[in-house]
Amino acid sequence: MKLSSASVRLAALLLLAVIVVASGKSIDKIRRLPPGIERMFTRKDGIRPPKGYVSQSPRTVEGRFTSRVNHFDPQNRDTFEFSYLHNDQYYRQGGPLFVVVGGHYPVNPYFMENSHFRDVAALQGAWLATNEHRYFGESYPTEDLSTENLRFMRTEQVLFDLIEWIDFLRREVMGDPNARVILHGVGYGGTLATWARQRFPNIIDGAWGSSAPVRATTNFEEFAVEVGNIIRERGSDQCYNRIFQAFHTAENLIDAGRTEMISEMFNTCDPVDTDNPLEVELFFFAMMFSLEAAMVEDYDIENIGRVCDALTDDEFGTGLEALSAFLLNRYADTRECFDLSFENFIRYLTDVDINAPANVEFGLRQAGYQDCTEFGYFEMTTSPDQPFGTKVTYDLFLAECQAAYGDWLSKDVVYEGVRLTNFHFGATDPRITNVLYTNGELDPLRAVSITEYTNLLANARVTPGAFIGQDILSISGMDSEELLETKHMAEHYITTWLGSPISPFRK
Repeated sequence: MKLSSASVRLAALLLLAVIVVASGKSIDKIRRLPPGIERMFTRKDGIRPPKGYVSQSPRTVEGRFTSRVNHFDPQNRDTFEFSYLHNDQYYRQGGPLFVVVGGHYPVNPYFMENSHFRDVAALQGAWLATNEHRYFGESYPTEDLSTENLRFMRTEQVLFDLIEWIDFLRREVMGDPNARVILHGVGYGGTLATWARQRFPNIIDGAWGSSAPVRATTNFEEFAVEVGNIIRERGSDQCYNRIFQAFHTAENLIDAGRTEMISEMFNTCDPVDTDNPLEVELFFFAMMFSLEAAMVEDYDIENIGRVCDALTDDEFGTGLEALSAFLLNRYADTRECFDLSFENFIRYLTDVDINAPANVEFGLRQAGYQDCTEFGYFEMTTSPDQPFGTKVTYDLFLAECQAAYGDWLSKDVVYEGVRLTNFHFGATDPRITNVLYTNGELDPLRAVSITEYTNLLANARVTPGAFIGQDILSISGMDSEELLETKHMAEHYITTWLGSPISPFRK
């Protein structure tokens, strides 16, 4: 059954809601990326606002805030403007400021107008606002996205943008410089919310991060493991086994030099070059992403079952035949062959034009720079507990980072960036108060988030059976008892951070 309303579709994003299907190829070999790869650097956003969403509230107002390009160089007085939205529909005099922290996408009012956080804001008489992250939408501090100009794409810079804007909102917009401030975000936005509470406890009174990745890592092998778990949960063990068989059979054939057979079965534009290890890795990476993209098309939760039905059809004698037939049929109308060249893989990632479609819609180059220099989150298949083979390694992602931003990004530099991120913010032991971390049980970001946490007025909860960001939606009759408990927990903690005790009678 296909889900109908926008909010319910968001609830059904599952673990892969950050993947979109983007494919196509022209015969002159000007080819687009394999399906899903355009969004490989935006997984940590969790879920995004629905594309094309337009504000439903006449009280939502747009604004521009002037911020420093470099907050840490007193000799550099350059400034830029970033966009923001705010809404006083529920505000009562003396009420708090509730901020939905923006992520790697253009500013959008959806979460400010349609979420459980909005509902709590209404109860608390809060002023609502949301910001646009630097280097996205209409908020660029530089004229292009050259590697030199991306040096200002740093978490610390983003946090200072956020906190100075919040100070402006309290003083100049709300007219209350002492208003309490509660932050909320999903995915990377949730990460920023909790880190802002950590860095500025004198300004931020509390932060709720849903599916917030806080532990940087170069080897994010847990992602493929969790994808496999979801396939078992929403598909079947037979489907998982078919995929496992397909990928391992393909590996064995390539290792045995049977590349002609693989190239023909998967209709690659050129034969897989076994002398080029990166191309072999890219083949398996592309097949994995193409399959995942099909599973979440239209944000229809039932797609996983339908894909699994196709892969387990008795028509096919082997998993490899089933996977080949499915992918060829699935993308027959949008491409004549799969282009697996490394040059094509990095093609959009190297475009420094701010207005390039991949940068405007996906923030490909901007978000990629942060992963290569701060976060990692490289989705390898090095764990034996997942169905996608063993070929995707760190080498592919390091080569990608170097091709996009320069050879200065050595293995040591990338590791150091990840180490410093964890050192600066504490990874899974941040030792901050007044925070709530929520994750779904079936959520790959849970592996790099915080699932157990006890500190002053702080907690963490994993919702059984829930997916990415499902806990941020307004309470509805479709909520499970466990999901309802998570939403009530968020409301209770926010109420406490604002100075009211948690009620033992409300559930």
